Amino acid sequence: MKRYAILLLSGMFIFCFITFSASVSFAKEKAAREDLIRNAYQQIRTAADKNGDSKISMNECMAISKDKKKIEKDCKYWDADGNGTITEDEYVKQVLKIMR
Repeated sequence: MKRYAILLLSGMFIFCFITFSASVSFAKEKAAREDLIRNAYQQIRTAADKNGDSKISMNECMAISKDKKKIEKDCKYWDADGNGTITEDEYVKQVLKIMR
């Protein structure tokens, strides 16, 4: 009986360790992914933000592409709250939605 309890406790410890390790690894991967997405937004913003307010307005977004129908649809998607500007947080949130 004692041997069974030790095996059971060992198995539970290994399971908990593996679960915790996977959670930590996933959190690190998600943070790295968000950093890459934020970097992409900053590069887009550098090119598109003509008034220097650190956001991309719908007009600034629309000026990115010559395909007006597609870019209008894309810009509306990135503007998650519909207020007419695309913030870094909105961009990250919407990209993460796509990546699921």
